[in-house]
Amino acid sequence: MKGKVVALALGSLLASAAVAGCGTSSSGTHNASGKNSVYFIFTGYSAPYFAPMAQAVKQAATYYPKLNLKIVNANGSPSQEISDINEAVANNAKGIILNPVNGAVTNAAVQAMKQGVPVITIDRDVNNPKGRTLFIGDNDTQLGKEQTQYAMHYLTQHKVPKPWNVAILQGTQGSSTAINRLAGAMDVLNPYVKNGSVKIVLSQSGNFETNTAQTVMSEFLSKTQNVQLVVASNDAMALGAITALKNAGLKPGQNVQVVGADAQPQSLTDIKNGTQLDTVTHSPFVEAYWAVEAMDNLLQYHTKPPANYASKGLIIPMTLVTKKNVSQIAGWGTPRTVPALPYGHASSHKVKQ
Repeated sequence: MKGKVVALALGSLLASAAVAGCGTSSSGTHNASGKNSVYFIFTGYSAPYFAPMAQAVKQAATYYPKLNLKIVNANGSPSQEISDINEAVANNAKGIILNPVNGAVTNAAVQAMKQGVPVITIDRDVNNPKGRTLFIGDNDTQLGKEQTQYAMHYLTQHKVPKPWNVAILQGTQGSSTAINRLAGAMDVLNPYVKNGSVKIVLSQSGNFETNTAQTVMSEFLSKTQNVQLVVASNDAMALGAITALKNAGLKPGQNVQVVGADAQPQSLTDIKNGTQLDTVTHSPFVEAYWAVEAMDNLLQYHTKPPANYASKGLIIPMTLVTKKNVSQIAGWGTPRTVPALPYGHASSHKVKQ
């Protein structure tokens, strides 16, 4: 099934949003006069984390009228996303902003680049740097470290008896996000494992999904309830873990701690209520907004990303969120004002609520 395509031409923003809502595709908008056709191809709306990306692209469209932006929903399917990338190239797209479902789409991105279509990846990266001009996202290894380090400090400070049994809920297999967040968590946990303070009792993919994570945790808890910490690679899985723990008669925040990432609104509430220990922000809204600005720089001004960004990526600021600062954090870590892209022609803009 083809992804939804929404043309975001200046002056028809509201109509475009309506088109997206009813699931039809726009037509006659390719190569609009004086505009550069740019496809935003993303994982889709099945996981709530990705919705702010589409919202950011819609808002940014009003500030960058030289771009004719089209939102394409890959419905969480790597094969669909590959088809979407190929379709963008066939339709003479001047650029692609890509949120990869997983690394399987890498070759399609590489081929687009070879055909002269610049690709900017956001949140998740492709497996080959030749498949993109720029990556914009968080440092997932550092994120995994931060969410886990705080948990280790907490267990130490509260003198929880050792060894600590730790369950890890990994993200979508093959995605850079899942791979790197797990690596960051293990960087923190490995010294504890070696000295016998920690036992990894579960390490399994929850596919970044609440229901999947709940099922995985429920199956684990049916065998044993001896667990002191759940490290979930995102908040959606943390929510599933919390439900599973409650259903098993355990008390999240008391006899077992749960950490996550993304600053999902419900998780912020859980942190306030004490059932989730921490999360880490890395605004998907800012990632997508900056990608639009970066593409505008590339196509309108021929301004390429500085070498350090092109090689290492443009890293979004991250914030560790605990009960101490949760009242200062908005859902998904979306700021009131998007700071300007840190290079080229860019300016800050207030976020429209």
